[in-house]
Amino acid sequence: MFKLLLRLFIIAAFLLPAALLQAGDDYYYCEYYAEDIFIAEPSRWYRSNSAGMPLEYIPSRLVAQRNEYSLSVEIVHPERVPEIILPYFDRAYRVELRTLFRGSEEIRHQWIFRNSRNLAIVVASGSACLFGGERAEGEERTGFIEIRNSDGAIVRERVFLNDFSQWEFRFFYNGSILTSAETWFKETPRRLTAPAAYTGEYGYSGAAEEVVYSEPSLVLVSTDFYRYSRSGALRAIDRIFHEVDGDVITDRLSFPRLGPPASFARETGTVAVFYTPEFILSAINIQGEGVMVSYTLDSRGRLLSEVWRDEDGRVLGEFLNTWLDDRIVSVLWRTDYDERLVAYEYDGEGDRISERNYRMGVLERSVIRQGGMDIEELFVDGRLMLRAVWENGLLISEERMPLTLRGAN
Repeated sequence: MFKLLLRLFIIAAFLLPAALLQAGDDYYYCEYYAEDIFIAEPSRWYRSNSAGMPLEYIPSRLVAQRNEYSLSVEIVHPERVPEIILPYFDRAYRVELRTLFRGSEEIRHQWIFRNSRNLAIVVASGSACLFGGERAEGEERTGFIEIRNSDGAIVRERVFLNDFSQWEFRFFYNGSILTSAETWFKETPRRLTAPAAYTGEYGYSGAAEEVVYSEPSLVLVSTDFYRYSRSGALRAIDRIFHEVDGDVITDRLSFPRLGPPASFARETGTVAVFYTPEFILSAINIQGEGVMVSYTLDSRGRLLSEVWRDEDGRVLGEFLNTWLDDRIVSVLWRTDYDERLVAYEYDGEGDRISERNYRMGVLERSVIRQGGMDIEELFVDGRLMLRAVWENGLLISEERMPLTLRGAN
């Protein structure tokens, strides 16, 4: 009996790996690497959405992919880690790969390195081509990499754009309190040419131009400093811009982060972003080393004011925001020589139904929303000059006012 059991054990030892290999794409073969053992686990499938959230566990891949979106979650061998995130890998990490499908098409990959406490230390998400896959027609090479500390707080984030430029955000803490953040930028590589010797088909020697690209470096764009009340509530943010090749980047569209960013792949929440109308943006042309922007918030985290100062501390301009509950009703931009106001109105459900733009107290533009249509009117010296009707973002009619209606003599 003992010999029979021993013989069955030996046979099973040889057949089990083959059985795993033939079990389909739900399993990966166990391999040894170095002194550790890679333990295979079944791929888990979920019904998902465009954000890649695991909404409902589904035991079968075929059933999962009957949905518009499905998500595969698997533990993979470290040898499969893409080169772009290999510098952040540690042998102690477990590698998790999440693949988002639309139908049967792969549309996004997410790589997660987890420590022994199952805490995500590195999270990388983006298109397949960002991680070394073949670039499909029309696919954008975009994504991000987040590095977290042992408490799970993000300390560094790299964002990759389709034009091969990069943003990098670095976060600094005092214990668990975010104290400052740096924004770095790497520009798109510029195309260069250099002569290269070659031999033609018939032995002719000459010179050809070899296409090469510049290798830009990361440059520091701005630094944000966070200030809190005694109760620990965030009350103010000071942003200092740094000179970059003689100019300073003053992109106002992004309100300073109230913490590291978050989304589907980041698993933690949403990004706080404050947008200023183009009507006001057109008035801002501030450049120079050491420009500082100070943001003031109320106890509910609403942005109340934004003051721009030069390197000597002189006020260049300021924003004043007026709120009604959680909705902003006006934005005022004021300098020594200019004043611009944007006023908003809302319906009973809280949806915005109108926007009016004033300069030095004179109406220049208004937009009234009616259902799916926006009626836009432009004024010069208080007189109506043009009326345009937009439906679902498309211009469907445009009317220029006759001179008699403009108040002309």
